[in-house]
Amino acid sequence: MIFKHTQVPNILFDTHLPNLTESELKILLVIIRQTYGWIDKFTGKRKIKDRISQSQFRIKTGLSKRIISKTLKMLSDKDLISIYDRKHNLLKNSLERRGQPVLLYSLNPVHFATSTSAQSNTRLVHKSVYNKRIYSKENITK
Repeated sequence: MIFKHTQVPNILFDTHLPNLTESELKILLVIIRQTYGWIDKFTGKRKIKDRISQSQFRIKTGLSKRIISKTLKMLSDKDLISIYDRKHNLLKNSLERRGQPVLLYSLNPVHFATSTSAQSNTRLVHKSVYNKRIYSKENITK
């Protein structure tokens, strides 16, 4: 059996999850699915941003239009997502987005990129798990 899947950045679970509401998580997961879940036919790479309509958000999340709008504003204010117009100009606030017929959404790479210190800590944990003679159990749980 072949499973089709979309990769979700680990930092969503490791850092952001405790601070997200249910609606914020739903919206983020839709944006991840609509971007990282597809290969751009022109570049052959994962999509970074995508046009997602209000009706797509409603169908995929089960949320109302009002909650979707409010949640998109909250995620944008938290700088977790970036919203662009059809010419790929960044729209920083809801006034700039008002009346735009096409909006493109993406995760903000600043908050979803893995830092080098986080990678170093991960390597230390992996080393400690596999080399128990050098590292104590206390180091594994840090």
